Amino acid sequence: MITISRSLMRELKTIFSRGLGIITSRQTGPPVEFLVDQHGLRIRTRNQQIAMEYYLPAGGLESQHIVTPFGLLRCCHGLKSDPVHLQVKNEKILAEWQDAGIPQSIEYPVVECEGFPELPDQLEQNESRLMVALGDACDTATTDSARYALDHLQLRGSQGQVISTDGRQLLIQDGFQFPWEGEFLVPANRLLCSRELRRGKSVEVGRTAEWVTLRSGPWSIWLKINEQARFPDVMEIANTGPETVATLQVPDEDAEFICSALKPKPFHKGDSEKVTLDLNGEITVCAREADQVQQQRDFVLCRSERSGKSLQINTSRHYFRRALRLGFREINLSGPDTPASCREGHRTYVWALLTQADTVQPQTDAIRIESTSVSHQPIRTRSQQKDVVVKHQPDQKRDVAADQVLTQMKTLCGGLAETVSHIRDLMSQLREQSQDWSRSLTSDQSVST
Repeated sequence: MITISRSLMRELKTIFSRGLGIITSRQTGPPVEFLVDQHGLRIRTRNQQIAMEYYLPAGGLESQHIVTPFGLLRCCHGLKSDPVHLQVKNEKILAEWQDAGIPQSIEYPVVECEGFPELPDQLEQNESRLMVALGDACDTATTDSARYALDHLQLRGSQGQVISTDGRQLLIQDGFQFPWEGEFLVPANRLLCSRELRRGKSVEVGRTAEWVTLRSGPWSIWLKINEQARFPDVMEIANTGPETVATLQVPDEDAEFICSALKPKPFHKGDSEKVTLDLNGEITVCAREADQVQQQRDFVLCRSERSGKSLQINTSRHYFRRALRLGFREINLSGPDTPASCREGHRTYVWALLTQADTVQPQTDAIRIESTSVSHQPIRTRSQQKDVVVKHQPDQKRDVAADQVLTQMKTLCGGLAETVSHIRDLMSQLREQSQDWSRSLTSDQSVST
């Protein structure tokens, strides 16, 4: 008999489903193996692109091997640590557990499973940031690829690099230790974005002829190497870019402000996807909001600075926001028609700008919002591993001029006045519609009479 908790069943169902790409409960997953040896319990599953294994160490257990349908995880999972007992009985798999004190049981026929990939002979240890880097790389890739395998990650052995692109953005991360030469492609599986894979203090990585293996905490992941797919030559773009003519420096406070202001919404489309970054004097991000009937808002980054030439660029709000969310605080610009780039430590991020035809034109009724007028919390990116400790300094000087405070108050009042005016217009429209409905109802009753 094999015994595991319902809460572990729940975690296995979540992780396995994410890695296998199972979206709905109607999709049938591959079999799940429960393998007990002298060292502990291994729970694993696989398809043609990925294999996953959870290891639960334990000693003195009797060797057992049970293979169940994937549906078992859906039936037995729960939030609490109540036990689930698995055994083979009368040539069937029997699962027994309790739900709210009520005994539950289910039987499945014995199933077969495919062979599981072997561990590589050599595993190289890396810092835990490798799992963060792989998750960021998957966020950069795309699911829509034709000529090139843009739904894959490129792993470069001797350079220690993880590279990903969707054709309009490019992320290069290096400084890793890979025990192989050359480069190859593996699927950009969304499982690599999971927090559960970052429990370990380090990550071991290796490869066989067909698979790349990652081991972090209790989890081991195998990704199938794609020998046939093609990947664009992105290093030329990263290393031979045009000369920088302007640099934008965005401190943490302004980064938090603009990332919150440009947060994506489900109904964003058309002009609402574009923003214009004006570096002529004030640093202003002009954007139109679809939920405000294309109302334009000018976000002024009061703490940010520009060095070099005055410039105006047009960009997707998604890529601009993503550069800041990745932790980059310096954006290099070579002109309105050349890609923007960020370089910091072991990471490089490059994205294509939009054309001049995509400029968000100035509007006299645009709502102006300054970054200093909005309270914020310090931004924390996924690549930041250390906790931030803030020490109280009672004698810290407050150098805030009275005219700056008045300006902030005027800005807030202007925004509130705009909101109140909009609410009044909506109430007036509702009142008129209500009167029209009332007249129509009275007229219908008169005709009926």
